Amino acid sequence: MPWSEHVILQFEFVNKFTTDDNEYYAPFCVLLAEFFPPTEGYQISPIPRTQAFPFMYVITIIAARRQVPILFVEIKNYIAHDDAVTREQADEQMRLKFLDFAEGSMPIPKLYGISALGTQICVYEYTAEDHTLTPARILPHPPFVTDVAPKERWNLDIMEPEGETRLKEVVSHIKEMISELLD
Repeated sequence: MPWSEHVILQFEFVNKFTTDDNEYYAPFCVLLAEFFPPTEGYQISPIPRTQAFPFMYVITIIAARRQVPILFVEIKNYIAHDDAVTREQADEQMRLKFLDFAEGSMPIPKLYGISALGTQICVYEYTAEDHTLTPARILPHPPFVTDVAPKERWNLDIMEPEGETRLKEVVSHIKEMISELLD
């Protein structure tokens, strides 16, 4: 099923070529609220930008009187998609955020993170059991110029059917995992 009209409208108001990350915050908030409504026990928390991290949303579920992180979304503008240094920073920031979450107790078997460069997304998956994170890190090779965060990683556009389907699959899997927490 395609996005609702109000989600589409939110993203249509953004100038795709803006250099201002802020323009994407409201559309992503609307999209996340559609997936994770507060009336069902979800909380969408904006985490302000710092020098170390860009703006992001952390989505939690209130279960057994505690907040359980189930997804986080890091947001940058679409122009970052064509900038190797910004993609590298986005990739590193995602990995550091996973490290933060992995240090605590994780009651779900998999934690998802989404790096959004405009509407282009890369889905990260951390598996608690074996501590694996995909996509795998690409290490620099000193004698060569190495793109450690190739733009192909952000190959899904959430405003296109393939990207929409993948995002909905992620949300469906998250809800399946947390249903066991809530039972």
